Amino acid sequence: MQSEPTFNIGDVSQQTGVAAVTLRAWERRYGLIKPERTPKGHRFYKQANIDDIRKIISWLNRGVAISKVADLLASNEITTVVPDSDNHWLKTQEDILVELIKLKPRSLNQQIDLLNKSTPFISLCENVYQPLQVLLQQRWQVEGHGYELELQLWQQCWQRQITLMTLRADKQKSNANCILVNLGADLPALDYWLFHGLLLQSGVRVDAINSIKDMACLNRLNQTTGLPIILFADRRLDTIETKQLAKLITSWRGDSFCAGRMADIHSGLFTELTIKFKGGSASQCWQSSKFQAWQAGGEQQ
Repeated sequence: MQSEPTFNIGDVSQQTGVAAVTLRAWERRYGLIKPERTPKGHRFYKQANIDDIRKIISWLNRGVAISKVADLLASNEITTVVPDSDNHWLKTQEDILVELIKLKPRSLNQQIDLLNKSTPFISLCENVYQPLQVLLQQRWQVEGHGYELELQLWQQCWQRQITLMTLRADKQKSNANCILVNLGADLPALDYWLFHGLLLQSGVRVDAINSIKDMACLNRLNQTTGLPIILFADRRLDTIETKQLAKLITSWRGDSFCAGRMADIHSGLFTELTIKFKGGSASQCWQSSKFQAWQAGGEQQ
């Protein structure tokens, strides 16, 4: 008889979009998805495990708290209504906002680190971080003196999270490599950090440049690497910058892609210049057929 196929944690992560660190957290912290082990202790998953993972993703996306998933999974029922699920994402946003307003970096970092380890990152982007950023922008527009402290803490928190994600990703086998560049001298937008996180969670090794004033500097990288490059900006480019961008992409040895608000603002120009681009939020760009096709092409190279 043909033996049932099994999958290692990297294979499962790639199939389901759930990072390896999250799969381990589901097993250790929440008692979910218990794979079998080889004699050397390596995890291996069966198709039934993958099916359960997809159920969990579905419940989380509908707002079910991760702490309630074990009971649902054990019941082996398809539940259409889950009590209190509608308020879970909103409560998560409120909990983060409270710690940010209190200017408590330790508890804020701990809270977001736990979220990022226990929940698929794309779900967090769509249901927590992006909606929360809208609330924060509204708050900071009307807030008087002192909002800069919240902004700085929010930036520091995400710099730390990306560092942690990078360290975890370095321990895993990478699927691809790329360069990610934030254009401009301003603090990176949250969508830049989220996009960076989505790349890391999918197994892409990222060489990040979080701020650059002069795109011409990137020509030095072009001489030494053939890696794909993602250019991100959350603003309108001036005339000089658009010319620099077009020149850079034309001469770049690898493939290139533009993301962020600049892709929406300059969509007509980018189309005319045949520059690959996709705007919208980090999650919208990430899940778009345009970016997924571009990423798949890069992985095949």
